[in-house]
Amino acid sequence: MLDIDTCRERIAISGTEFPHRPLQEVLDVATTLGVRQLELWIPHNFVFEDLGRVQSILADQGLHAAVISTWTQLNLPGDVKPRQLLIRQSIEAAKVLHARSVNTYFGAHPTRTPEDSIRTYRENIMPLVELAEKQGVYITLENEFEPTGQDLTRRAVGVRRIIEAVNSPFFRVNYDPCNFYFAGEEPYPYAYELLKDHIGYIHLKDGLKYNPLIHPDPGEGFLWKDLSGDYVCCPMGRGAINFEPLIGIINSSGYNGILTLEPHVHPAILMETFRQSLEFVRQRLQSKDQGGRQ
Repeated sequence: MLDIDTCRERIAISGTEFPHRPLQEVLDVATTLGVRQLELWIPHNFVFEDLGRVQSILADQGLHAAVISTWTQLNLPGDVKPRQLLIRQSIEAAKVLHARSVNTYFGAHPTRTPEDSIRTYRENIMPLVELAEKQGVYITLENEFEPTGQDLTRRAVGVRRIIEAVNSPFFRVNYDPCNFYFAGEEPYPYAYELLKDHIGYIHLKDGLKYNPLIHPDPGEGFLWKDLSGDYVCCPMGRGAINFEPLIGIINSSGYNGILTLEPHVHPAILMETFRQSLEFVRQRLQSKDQGGRQ
């Protein structure tokens, strides 16, 4: 059985819930929740030029940046260089802050074929993978949902094709079960089984297919849209994803990375959603009866 201190080292909260808010707000929430690990975003939570100050604040408050994330989609149209620079900065920040990995995205391109997208993405990411390897930092690619249906990471087979094309032990998957669900893909067991050997990081949130006849208005910016439909987020264990066996199988699989909570709900219910989700995950990590599907 895992004790609370061990859970503190495995569960993180994501700064994506606090875009362009003072960093201290994220740190205060983590302290209130009893969480030590953080996913911090550049530039949403701090700018690269403030790295030294961030390092000092985290040390003073006994908190740790486990992952550095950037909203960088290297397959999008337009100039890729600013996005590559942001990933370079995130790798340098991860090195300084002793974070294990940096998180990135793929993106939808309206004119490239899947083959062209993978080839171009590989060309764009390889110099960064080489830098990450030198620094001892992993790059993870998160699967995403989106309304055009053109992002290859909407499908587990697409994610696997990208991972195999890059072909580096320092390039891994950020497995987000809820993102797969929102994209109309079975998160577990299907997507998990296809990707389990490549998982380097995990995002956790839960969700439901949205219909105004049965759900309250989630608030502006919190109705999540995909080609497959509209969705809302909810506390862990209250949505459509079969997290009971999934967390069990993750815990018994040898995965020793971070599980990051990112509720994606309105600020009015964010703290309570964090609390409920944190308790849900802690209980299942501490359970003696692990082992996945029966």
